Amino acid sequence: MNHDPMNENKLGVSPDQLWNAAGVVQQLITVALMLAAYAVVSLMVRRSPGAYPGLAEWLDALRGLFTLKDLGPGILRGIPAGILIAGILFFLDAAAGLLTRKPLKHWIRRTDYMLPLTKKQKKWALGIAVSGSAVEEALFRGFFFMALLPLWSSWIWSALLLSALFSLLHAAVQGFWSTLWIFLVSAVMCFFVMRGTGIYFVMAAHMAVNLTNLFVLPPLLDRMRVSR
Repeated sequence: MNHDPMNENKLGVSPDQLWNAAGVVQQLITVALMLAAYAVVSLMVRRSPGAYPGLAEWLDALRGLFTLKDLGPGILRGIPAGILIAGILFFLDAAAGLLTRKPLKHWIRRTDYMLPLTKKQKKWALGIAVSGSAVEEALFRGFFFMALLPLWSSWIWSALLLSALFSLLHAAVQGFWSTLWIFLVSAVMCFFVMRGTGIYFVMAAHMAVNLTNLFVLPPLLDRMRVSR
């Protein structure tokens, strides 16, 4: 069974390299750095009131995103939204394959080299998909997006810059089209944040997209006998 039917895996990445304890450690380090940055900025603003208006606005924006009253509703609305997004992306990707005259049954399985295969890999993949979704949204849609918003009169420019960075960080192990879809999803997540859904909504939506792509669509395609 060919897990890389379109030769997308240029770096020779294996599931063992993607789904292991290092992924969780990376998330923990990122969380520690975010908390440290928040603590330092909070201390600066408290010690010198009025001296750092931009930082004070950034803190207020973050506090507005991370409100506990939005936690439950955000998760409940975000999960079905993420499943819907994953479904839309699947059909957009299939359409791109048809338009570019690719063999569809191989095209839609072209990133299967990233899928966890063993039970151990699947456990790590589950943990990383859940924790990574929360951490990435907190960092990109929270810390970075709130910092970029004051730079332009329209939030769209901030969203485009952030989405370009977000997608390029994923580009090393994926091809052009997958990177493009990541860019679009990132821009959509920025839109949701600007619409006032809160950070927990986009965290849950991101998590649902990841879990759908890792654990729902591949076995569904297997049952439909879509070969790799």
